[in-house]
Amino acid sequence: MITGSCLCGAMQFGVTDFSSAIFKCHCSKCRKAFGGASSAAALVGLEHFSWLQGEEGVREFQCESGFKRRFCPDCGSILPQFLPDHQLYWIPVGLLDSDPGIPLKHHIHVDSKAGWEILDADTRRLGEGFGSA
Repeated sequence: MITGSCLCGAMQFGVTDFSSAIFKCHCSKCRKAFGGASSAAALVGLEHFSWLQGEEGVREFQCESGFKRRFCPDCGSILPQFLPDHQLYWIPVGLLDSDPGIPLKHHIHVDSKAGWEILDADTRRLGEGFGSA
């Protein structure tokens, strides 16, 4: 099991299988939520994710557009989020305590990336989300 936690350690989780690759989202909402050029995340099946500590304290914010972020109320770290339409958890890989052993495979929403960001030449780029191949 690979474990992860928020900055203060109050929220902890475990993942038993990372079968997908890492993707980086460059949309304006992820830039605002993460305070950087993009968010780096992986998707894992519901059966491979578990909260180890703090789940009851998770807070969330949702924009009018439906964009939602879950976070630790103490340190503000963005937290894993369940995607019920897909039965997957979206995991910010920066929260992990060790390397999940999966590659960066996609840059998504590159049509709206920050003008000052430079992307690597080897990773597949999608103009919008995963459906924009």
